[in-house]
Amino acid sequence: MPAVHPRLTLPALFLGLPLAAAAQSAPLLVSANWLEQQLRDPKLIVIHTAAQKGDYDAGHIPGARWLPWQSYTAALNGLSTEMPPIAQLDSALESIGINDDSRIVISGGPITNTARLFFTLDYLGLGERISLLDGGIDAWRESGRPVERTMPNVTRGSLTLRPVAAKLADAAWLSANLQNPSVSVLDARVPEFYSGLSSNNNPRPGRIPGALNVPFSWLTGELSMFREPAKLARLFEQAGVRKGSKVVTYCHIGMQASVLYLAARILGYDAAMYDGSFDEWSKRSDLPIQGPPKP
Repeated sequence: MPAVHPRLTLPALFLGLPLAAAAQSAPLLVSANWLEQQLRDPKLIVIHTAAQKGDYDAGHIPGARWLPWQSYTAALNGLSTEMPPIAQLDSALESIGINDDSRIVISGGPITNTARLFFTLDYLGLGERISLLDGGIDAWRESGRPVERTMPNVTRGSLTLRPVAAKLADAAWLSANLQNPSVSVLDARVPEFYSGLSSNNNPRPGRIPGALNVPFSWLTGELSMFREPAKLARLFEQAGVRKGSKVVTYCHIGMQASVLYLAARILGYDAAMYDGSFDEWSKRSDLPIQGPPKP
């Protein structure tokens, strides 16, 4: 059943958390080979998420449970992709058999969907027990491993959620911390949107002032597998991310930013995501915009 649903307050996020990597007991990324060896673990639950259920029906990892992306996103306050109420998330996870002692591996695709689910579960306090299959279902299929097309019989689970408010940033906190030297705001959009040369139908093109650009598409290679940590670290360094800073990611609506959030977690940063992202920021005339470049 759900625990209290804390909403982010300025002091809570300002205090931050220890480096995420220090508390992680399960690997953030796992390989198809690792997962195949763990499938008989009765506490292991593989979640397949995707944009369409047809992807799951076409073949999934044996025993994987289907979780539609609409169950862990919500349209709220005029924004299309926000964190749903905790009760909704609790019900969705229990319905596929998640328990307090479950070990969770996320599969499916594309990576914006799987990373968004990772962020959601991390926010819900399950971070020490979740991993993402690197490359998702495509990597599993590419390696020639077996898939099945039937849904497993599932016993409803019992789950206690303990949301970590510090992982979910809002416009008020971000606005108050734009000049904070211990905070690095990262824009996951491709450069044309970051610069403001393209608007993506936003009322005001550009970026959050002071934001650094680490496009989500640069973080992965073939089969959407994450680049080596040293390469990820170089991308962060080249963008100007300060070592030891708190990283807050954003994008258009909070999907691409989830990939960048996971990359920050892989590198050991204390990370959060601005869920409203540029969709919300650009609509609010009281918030400053940087760009586009003047002719």
